[in-house]
Amino acid sequence: MCMPQEQYTHHRATMPSSEGPQIYKVGIYGWRKRCLYFFVLLLMILILVNLAMTIWILKVMNFTIVTISLHLLVHSWGSQAVTL
Repeated sequence: MCMPQEQYTHHRATMPSSEGPQIYKVGIYGWRKRCLYFFVLLLMILILVNLAMTIWILKVMNFTIVTISLHLLVHSWGSQAVTL
């Protein structure tokens, strides 16, 4: 009676070895790939919503380059006046 390990080695030795080297897939496949695409899509949507809300706030508050620079000028002048 043969031991189980001897049976397996015997069968391996008689098998033809015409197979080439095994090729492993490199990359992300299956549900991981779908989750990655979902998160990238979600991130792009969040970026677009963030930009849209920022532009909307700037328009509602009537911010322009002139008003922002004037606001900064007033605050810097006010802080200098306080320190004098």
